[in-house]
Amino acid sequence: MTDELIELRQQEYDASQQVTRLRQQAFGNGDADPELGDLAEAEKTLADVRGRRRALEAEQTGAGRVLDTTRPNALLGADSTGLDAVVKLRMSHVPTAICHLLDAASHPLVSCKVKQASPPGTPNIIRRVRVTCRIEGYSAPAIDTVELIDRTPRDFDLLPTLFPADIAAVTELTSATVSALVEDLDSGKVEVHRTSRIWLLARTTAPLWVHDPSTGDRVDLTPYLGAFVTPNAPEIIGFLRTVADKHPDRRLVGYQGSSEVVEPQVQAMYEALRDIGVTYVNSVIAFDPEEGTASQRIRLPRESLHDRTANCLDGVVLVASLLEAMSLNPALVLVPGHAFASWETWPNSGEWRHLETTMIGSHGYEAASRRGDQLAQAYEQRAQQAGDPSLFRRWSLRDLRAVHGITPME
Repeated sequence: MTDELIELRQQEYDASQQVTRLRQQAFGNGDADPELGDLAEAEKTLADVRGRRRALEAEQTGAGRVLDTTRPNALLGADSTGLDAVVKLRMSHVPTAICHLLDAASHPLVSCKVKQASPPGTPNIIRRVRVTCRIEGYSAPAIDTVELIDRTPRDFDLLPTLFPADIAAVTELTSATVSALVEDLDSGKVEVHRTSRIWLLARTTAPLWVHDPSTGDRVDLTPYLGAFVTPNAPEIIGFLRTVADKHPDRRLVGYQGSSEVVEPQVQAMYEALRDIGVTYVNSVIAFDPEEGTASQRIRLPRESLHDRTANCLDGVVLVASLLEAMSLNPALVLVPGHAFASWETWPNSGEWRHLETTMIGSHGYEAASRRGDQLAQAYEQRAQQAGDPSLFRRWSLRDLRAVHGITPME
């Protein structure tokens, strides 16, 4: 590690600590400055330092290569096999909780490129090549076989299927080994076999993004928070009786009638949660030791109801679960370092109201609603001014279910 990279890492650590302190001040209660001026500046500083650190790391570390027979090495290469193979790691941290919802095309674990590399003038022959990828001890193999009929490269992506029983035991950040095997089926020779270390995120971890080592980019996984919204869980359905008891008409009708019927249902839900004593527990988004992902521990909604405690994400998925069970369209709103809930005022209206769920145990509905709307306005404006949609993401559960195919975990 060079002196320049060490210095950037130290600067990033200091900037991250400052952002964490300001986020705790801003989101730990409902009385902070709604404009979030100091926090916004600190986040810009952190983003700048982090971007420079990533660019330098990518330059120095070979951009996520697991293996590359086109570069000088001690492996079999084009001179002996007539094949070139490059395998790149695309996900340094595997989100075990939602991996079953991912597909190889959009979220591969590894990407492969193979081609014939026989000397010029050599007649073309058909070569059959098999590439296998697995996470040792945790997955079935992902396999692809291609025919190479000329020197045109073939690209493909692989994502192994995890074994549920083995993944269930991953309760903390766990180191694992991914192996990549490239074989020439016609000659029976192994072109290359190489392993690389990856990290498995705990099943209780909600992944927000993971690092793509091959590009240095962040891969946004926030839509998959919709999997933690569980409107059909028996505990959620059962709690609707308590919610209905808080409604002036003692009933929940969803979007039936007119738009005036919607907010009283949301307020009844909020007050029902207050009555059972749901309390906010401060837990800002945490980074793992290698800073290859952003994630936060998360309880399923039934667990939050049982424990009567919730961090910001716990509260958001709990509220969203209840609203979806009430036949309303909730949304998960993600801003840097924080999350809050939203609900559409009428089907397909595109009009949204917001709710700061961290205030359930300390403030009434009006204050929480006002604070949520203030945060949404401030961050949506920032995102538009900066041209950066990551500063404000509002994931409608209707869209997550119908368009993205993200189903509840239970």
